[in-house]
Amino acid sequence: MAKSTDKTTDVTTYILKQALAAKVGDHVEIAVEAEDGTTFKIRATPDQLDALTGDLEGILEADDADA
Repeated sequence: MAKSTDKTTDVTTYILKQALAAKVGDHVEIAVEAEDGTTFKIRATPDQLDALTGDLEGILEADDADA
């Protein structure tokens, strides 16, 4: 069976309850708690966080323009 190239089909979506970030050595860890109690950590490099921040700013700016 061929592997799917659509990565969104294997993703579980959680509703964010809270998230906390901390610098740990050469990376950043983001501790996440979902409304259902699921907890996990995301480990990211500064470059990955810069890209994510850019994406989020674009989304928020578009929302502000639509309001």
